[in-house]
Amino acid sequence: MMIQDQRVIATSAVRCVGNTLILQGRVYSPPFVIKAMGKIDALKAALDADPKIEIYRQYVDAIGLGYDVKVITKTRFPAFTGAIGLSQAVVAR
Repeated sequence: MMIQDQRVIATSAVRCVGNTLILQGRVYSPPFVIKAMGKIDALKAALDADPKIEIYRQYVDAIGLGYDVKVITKTRFPAFTGAIGLSQAVVAR
């Protein structure tokens, strides 16, 4: 998947700060664009079944937030170009 045209991997840090998003050290403001690849029917069904998405959609209707799902049959998902290695803390003795 991609958020704001940045490839997201298992070690990606996605942080919300107020109404902004911090992803891999870059700050983004709404609207946010999320792209996912997979079986279209399964992806749509997962969105429709998620209770958190349902709550968000209620707010969309109540206060005019943005929400749109589009099916794109052809797009590009460039390879992730950042560091993929994990680092860890070690207790000092």
